[in-house]
Amino acid sequence: MDFQFKKRRTGKDKERRTRELYGTHTTKHVRIQEQCQENHLKNIQAERSNKNKVEKGHKDNKKV
Repeated sequence: MDFQFKKRRTGKDKERRTRELYGTHTTKHVRIQEQCQENHLKNIQAERSNKNKVEKGHKDNKKV
């Protein structure tokens, strides 16, 4: 039974293996960052389109 004994994996061992495989960030972390960037870009585009609609509305009101 003693010959099957394996050293217990510690958090440091897991961290080292993850860093070797994925670099400084895990794949989950990278996916979360990409999703945040996409959402940020969508929000910026939506803000710009809303701003343009509001400005056009103000111009139309001034003509009347």
